[in-house]
Amino acid sequence: MSTRLNTRPVLTIVTVVVFVYWAELLLRLAQTYLLHIPEAHARGLLGVALPWLAESGWVHHGVALVALIGCVASHRRASRAEVT
Repeated sequence: MSTRLNTRPVLTIVTVVVFVYWAELLLRLAQTYLLHIPEAHARGLLGVALPWLAESGWVHHGVALVALIGCVASHRRASRAEVT
């Protein structure tokens, strides 16, 4: 009897977080190079709402943590499906 593995929800969340992060980086690049905002003041969309978050490295750590948790969760689900 085969068990159907569904890691789609976990991978969808990780993918959305990574795409939002990339969109934020691209917006900061656009602010810097297209709108000629100094790099120190180009905060992207997230930095406008939460400036303290844009100035620290927590955004990078948060995205890395979400991606790591998603990978571990998907791996555990896949490992359980192989055992049964």
